[in-house]
Amino acid sequence: MTAPLRLLVVSHSLAGGGAERFAATLARHLDRSRFAPELVLAVDRRAYAVPDDVPVHTLGYRGFLSLPRTLARLRRLLRARRPRIVLSNVLSTSCLVGTARLGLPDPPAWVARVGLAPAEGDPPLQRAWARWLYPGAARLVGNSRGLAAALGDLHPALRDRVVAAPNPTDFAALDRDAAAEPCRRARSGEHTLLSLGRLVRQKRPDLAVETLAGAQATGTTRLWWAGEGPRTAATQRRARRLGVADRLDLLGFVPRPFSLVRQADLFLSTSDYEGLPNALIETQGLGLAAVATRCPFGPEEVVEHGKTGLLVAPGDRDDLVRAVRELLAAPERRRAFGAAAAERARARFGLAATLPSWQDLLEDAAGVPGRV
Repeated sequence: MTAPLRLLVVSHSLAGGGAERFAATLARHLDRSRFAPELVLAVDRRAYAVPDDVPVHTLGYRGFLSLPRTLARLRRLLRARRPRIVLSNVLSTSCLVGTARLGLPDPPAWVARVGLAPAEGDPPLQRAWARWLYPGAARLVGNSRGLAAALGDLHPALRDRVVAAPNPTDFAALDRDAAAEPCRRARSGEHTLLSLGRLVRQKRPDLAVETLAGAQATGTTRLWWAGEGPRTAATQRRARRLGVADRLDLLGFVPRPFSLVRQADLFLSTSDYEGLPNALIETQGLGLAAVATRCPFGPEEVVEHGKTGLLVAPGDRDDLVRAVRELLAAPERRRAFGAAAAERARARFGLAATLPSWQDLLEDAAGVPGRV
C-alpha cells in the first residue's frame, strides 16, 4: 500500500480571513489514505480548529526584522519533515516557501495558491519577489476562474501551470455554527445588513457606511460588520459624519459569525477586488440573499444576478443603495433569493464539489502517476 503524501500547508496564521479558514478546512478534510497533512504558521494565532492528527509547527515571525530567522526555521523544517509537497496559501507565505526551497538538494513540490486579484493591493516588493520565485512552483492556483485567467496573463510563461480551484467549504460545520447562540441579536422592526471581512481599504467599509445611510429611506436599517483592521477608526468617523453611528455595529473579529447570518436580512459586500470571497460563498450557502460589487474576481462566480442576489458596479454608491433598498422592500423576493443561493452555493462550493479536485491537483503537482 502506498504511504500517504506528507503535505505541509503554510499559512500566515489560523485566525483572520478566508485564506486561514481554507488552510484549516483543507487540513481537516483531506483523505488520510492519500495525504498526511501538517500545518505551518508564520504567526502562532489560532481561531480555527485543527484535528488532533495534524501537527502544527510555528515559525515565530514578528515583523520584517525577524524574516531571516523565520526563513531559516522554515528551511530547517523542510529538511526535517521532508514533505513531498508544500502548499502556500497567500502571497506572503508563497514568498517564504519559494525562498526556503532554494538550494535544497531535493526540494518538495510547491503549490502556490493566490487568493486575491493579482497586482491589486499587494506590496510591490512581495509582488516582485513572488514573480521571481513562481517559476519554481509546480502549480499556481487561482481560487476563481477569473483570477486564474488573470494569473495566466500576468505570468504567460507559466500559463500551463495555472489552474482554478475554489476553496472547499464545510457547510455542515457552518450549519452547526449558525445554530449556536448568537453574539448579537437583531432588533424587532429593523432591517439588518451583514458584512464580514477585515476593515481594510480593499473591502470598502466607507462605501458600506454610505450604503447604510442611503438605505434608511426603507425604514430603520442597521449594519453589522464582523471583522477588524486598520480602517476601524475611519469607519466610525464616517458613520458619525453621516449620522448613522448609532446604526453601525463594528463587532471586531468573530471566529464563527454564522449565527449572525440567520438573523440578517441581507449580506452586503462592497469590495473593490477579491479572489473568490469566502464570506459571500458561506452566507449564500446559509441562505442569505446578497448585494455585492461585481469586482474582480469572484462575486460573479458566486452570486447569480437576479436569482440569488444583485450585483452592482464596484464603487457605485448609488447603485448599491438602489439594490439594497429594492431587496429590503421585497421580503418574499429576498427569501426566494436566499433559498436559491443555498442550493447553488452548496452544489458548487461544498466539500463534495471541491475537495476531489484539490486532492487530485496536489497529487498531480507531487508527480503521483495517473492524476491530471
